[in-house]
Amino acid sequence: CFKDDQWDTALLGDLLNLTPHLQTLVLGWNNLGHNVMKALCAASSSLSNLQELDLSFCFKDDQWDTALLGDLLNLTPHLQTLELRDNNLGHNGMKALCAASSSLSNLQELDLSFCFKDDQWDTALLGDLLNLTPHLQTLVLGWNNLG
Repeated sequence: CFKDDQWDTALLGDLLNLTPHLQTLVLGWNNLGHNVMKALCAASSSLSNLQELDLSFCFKDDQWDTALLGDLLNLTPHLQTLELRDNNLGHNGMKALCAASSSLSNLQELDLSFCFKDDQWDTALLGDLLNLTPHLQTLVLGWNNLG
């Protein structure tokens, strides 16, 4: 829906605040960036019932803010499905996922395909993530250089 700097973060926050029972949020294939992630975190009361979050292909290489990803995940305690495919997560992104362990305890589906380039794959952090997601039923790791 939005390219480059067309996002109006205030209106996004207003829209989210009007939907307090939101269960599914699909933002895939939008250029979100730092300000949109901050707006999502600011709408914390609207995200408390969120069960599905799709952030596929939302971040360009230099726009990924792993701290805000962790903050966002900590606001979504009922999250069951998380799609992060086609984002360059790397080591810091995996650390952010592991740090949000309390929010990932209900996670059943996690898509991390196309998230790691070359030597960014951290098998120890993958093990940590799997230990933090006891209800995980589906893990998609396709198109990563697993080694």
